[in-house]
Amino acid sequence: MLYQVKFVDLSSLPPADRVLSEKELAFFQTLKFPKRRTEWLGGRLALKTLAAQAARVSLTQVEVLPQETSGKPQLLVRGESAKWAYSITHSHGWAAAAISQECRFLGIDLEKIQHRISAWAEDFFHPQELTAMDDAFLTALWTRKEAVVKLLGTGLTLNSFDLRCAGQQIAFYGKALQVYQRLGAPQITLQTHEEPAGFMFSAAYAR
Repeated sequence: MLYQVKFVDLSSLPPADRVLSEKELAFFQTLKFPKRRTEWLGGRLALKTLAAQAARVSLTQVEVLPQETSGKPQLLVRGESAKWAYSITHSHGWAAAAISQECRFLGIDLEKIQHRISAWAEDFFHPQELTAMDDAFLTALWTRKEAVVKLLGTGLTLNSFDLRCAGQQIAFYGKALQVYQRLGAPQITLQTHEEPAGFMFSAAYAR
């Protein structure tokens, strides 16, 4: 597999001061809401664990800090910016992170399988994507689109119809196409499966 992934149960996190550096802990303490703190800590623990294993260093030698300009997480190993692709996600009591030393681009998403009304699906998904309407399918489709958006690095600024995932095919239009072309139009692979139980997980990656 071209990437490694780690899932973290947010109900069994270690104390923050055991896994965070002084800089990370200082930022962690600025987060006001317990839910946000828990999700932030879980995602960073997952990514730090993967990076520490890959670099063969301790957790304390890995930091995940917000970039000054964008606020996006920056992965540092022994104080140096890591040259790996990585992504973080969380949903309903779980966090996950993925890392790749071989891919230039990587995005992941995790969502709990739950009922979504047809009006929501029709607003967010293009008719070409809606080949089924059951809860598992719609949740999986949501994670696939989110994973690709994270790979592109755009967040939710794109028109959802400008990115279409139908089966294994990904099609770009409008602003999404412009972003994709600026990245060099890499060949993106999408993988989706149920993990942990009751959740859909998707990874989008490209060399």
